[in-house]
Amino acid sequence: ESPNAGGLSRKHIVSAVEASLRRLGTDHIDLYQTHVWDATTPVEETLSTLDTLVRAGKVRYLGASNVSASQLQRSQDLADRNGWERYVSLQPLYNLLAREIEWELVPVGVAEGVGIIPWSPLQGGWLTGKYRRGMTAAAPGTREARYQEELGREAWRERDNEETWRVVEAVVEVAGEAGRTPAQTALRWLLGRPGVTAPIVGARTPEQLADSLGAVGWELTAEQEERLDAASARPLPYPYDVLHRFRDREPRDD
Repeated sequence: ESPNAGGLSRKHIVSAVEASLRRLGTDHIDLYQTHVWDATTPVEETLSTLDTLVRAGKVRYLGASNVSASQLQRSQDLADRNGWERYVSLQPLYNLLAREIEWELVPVGVAEGVGIIPWSPLQGGWLTGKYRRGMTAAAPGTREARYQEELGREAWRERDNEETWRVVEAVVEVAGEAGRTPAQTALRWLLGRPGVTAPIVGARTPEQLADSLGAVGWELTAEQEERLDAASARPLPYPYDVLHRFRDREPRDD
């Protein structure tokens, strides 16, 4: 495969944008997002190329996906320093079973005015209530079943643990109290998180889309949010555990 067939080099970005415009039959792309950080290309080359595309009117806004907090901050700082277009959106993995971005990415996104549009907000169906404790495999035809076919049974074992079932059961319980589906409840929780503007739902059917849209127009109670937070909380690794303890420490008079 050609070394220019991927990555965030100037040649590949320009070629990819031009090809997208031809396929879409349009003269501009509303939101163009880089898919993953490219460690082999200078970030200055990537950002200056994206800026050129915005100034040419071929792209309206820029977003990033699958980056670390330091990579996002570095990109924003370089853009500001050089007068280039900044990233306005961040597309990370974020849901009740994957909250790691709260450690650094969310604070950076909020501070930098970046809208967070999470992918896999239902963790491939795990937060829809279709999987229950005691099951040994996903039903044929589901997204999880396809994932298992690709990676083997280990894919199921990755999630078949007490942490997962604690979250799933909390979602199902809260959903029953709220008169909503588990999917709507999980999406409603995510919509209320700092910096989140709109989760990216992966509906395969009109029924799934209608169900997902039912996540708006209502609110979880504070007590329900606290229960979902507690069920999905994970032990913080260093240095986040230390920082969290000091953050919650009462101020001293001396």
